[in-house]
Amino acid sequence: MLLGLPLLLVLVQAVMPGLFDVNAPDMALSLGPLEKAFGSSRVGNAVVNSLELAATTALTATLLGGAFALLARRCNIPARRFISAVPWLVFLTPSYLKALAWVLLISPGGYLAQWGILSTQFIHTFFALPGLVFVQTLILFPLATFVIGAALAGLGSEYEDAARMAGVRPLRIWLHINGPLLMPAIALSLITIFAEVLSDFGMASTIARVSNFGVLTYGIYAAASDYPVDFPMAGVLALILLLLVVGVVMVDRLLRRRVDPRLISGRSKNGRIYDLGLWRWPAAIAALAISLLALFLPVAAIAARAFSRTLAAGLTFGNFTAANVLTALSFGTDTDGALLRSLAYAGIAAVITCGGALILAAELDRSRGILRPLVLGLSLGAVAIPGIVLGFGYILMWNRLPGFQNWPFPHYGDASLMVTGYIAAALPYCLVIIMGAIGQLSPSLGEAAKLHGVGATRRLLRITLPLVLLSVVTAFLFTFIRTMFELPISQMLVPVNGPPVPPMVTHLFSHDQDGLGSALSLLSMLAAGGGAGIIWLFAKRFVPRRGVASAVMPTPASSRISSS
Repeated sequence: MLLGLPLLLVLVQAVMPGLFDVNAPDMALSLGPLEKAFGSSRVGNAVVNSLELAATTALTATLLGGAFALLARRCNIPARRFISAVPWLVFLTPSYLKALAWVLLISPGGYLAQWGILSTQFIHTFFALPGLVFVQTLILFPLATFVIGAALAGLGSEYEDAARMAGVRPLRIWLHINGPLLMPAIALSLITIFAEVLSDFGMASTIARVSNFGVLTYGIYAAASDYPVDFPMAGVLALILLLLVVGVVMVDRLLRRRVDPRLISGRSKNGRIYDLGLWRWPAAIAALAISLLALFLPVAAIAARAFSRTLAAGLTFGNFTAANVLTALSFGTDTDGALLRSLAYAGIAAVITCGGALILAAELDRSRGILRPLVLGLSLGAVAIPGIVLGFGYILMWNRLPGFQNWPFPHYGDASLMVTGYIAAALPYCLVIIMGAIGQLSPSLGEAAKLHGVGATRRLLRITLPLVLLSVVTAFLFTFIRTMFELPISQMLVPVNGPPVPPMVTHLFSHDQDGLGSALSLLSMLAAGGGAGIIWLFAKRFVPRRGVASAVMPTPASSRISSS
């Protein structure tokens, strides 16, 4: 219902073009949509552009993320703790907001162009493949940092020490020992970023659209939102995109099956921290420069545009105003309604998703049959489903499929369907996070309570939940932030009562209201980040103490033991 049937309808639509015809539904098989798509130069260019952008970005982002991970984990650079936190901050910032920020910076009337830093030729080059690769690299290098950094954490120094004792130089050690050992992580980073770029809709709807650089994700949205709607073409494009993403995932599985080095053993030593000497300062400056480009400059551009009257007047004192922010906060306006709706939708989706993931994870932890690997396989496979494809499948299912059109909840055109899409997109991530925590609990806890006659629901609420509450909070915050800035599903399933923040922001930017759009973006980041930070600090302070205490039987002796 949430994942399988919508995707099946997308695939069927590509070979049954008349299946959802309003006037005369037809189940006849036809290769007409496929022939039309592969015979179209526009579709061919979209496929080539998507592959070229994904392959180039995978290489550049992996190089940058690997270097960042090496500096943060294995080198004695100044401000190392701050530099280590930058990839997390970049990762939590929505991609489409960073793309819109670079439009404000690099456009012909943008801030950097006004200062005379950029030439006209550079601006034209930026709004093409090089600029797209540059921005995507800054957006996605944290993924490579996480993947390669995790492998570096498990890469001990015993092999390196043995080579150094034999007189091997450090460069040769990295080329012939550490490099090959890290190759599975590097390959995983390349594949992950390649799939992320193929599935990305934020860049496709911002810089790529302005640059007239057609990609598959925006082609699906255009075919499904034009009038008249071209469902067969959208289905073919979604099928092509899904096949490309699934192919990348299969390559990942094959590589991990053939090469799976075990780096941590009982004899493992901690990794060597390299003393760069005087070179540690240039290395730290380079890392801070990447941080400036990837995080602080885009956020500063959004903030500057939010507090300025026009972009053309630049950063002059007379151009600053709070009118955009006050308008965005004014009660009863479209922007204020979008912000309130997004906060409400994100909170509801996070609560339902985490509750469902907790119940499902607890059931799967007790399961010993085929159910556990089946559900886990479906969940991990669902991570690779592009949001734009899932949104299109929901349109076909709830708007055209008989038996689902008249359902009161969820209903097409209503916020309930969009929230359902949010839940379906976030559930696999929450399930993985919570299952990791539940898998660490000893079965004896539940068995002892069961012997005392405690029911399954009470065991879940009084034993399991308190002990994994911090992981549940983590999944809640992840879902909340992800839903707050979820663009493709929001764009495809906009409810009748008004859009949430992501479609509203892109609409304002495309209709020359970038000041108001920047103000709404800034307020949404502050609201989501501030709320998530408060919840996380509260959880970190109170959850461990109260969680363990509430999980113990309420006897005086056990209470004294828990307190001690």
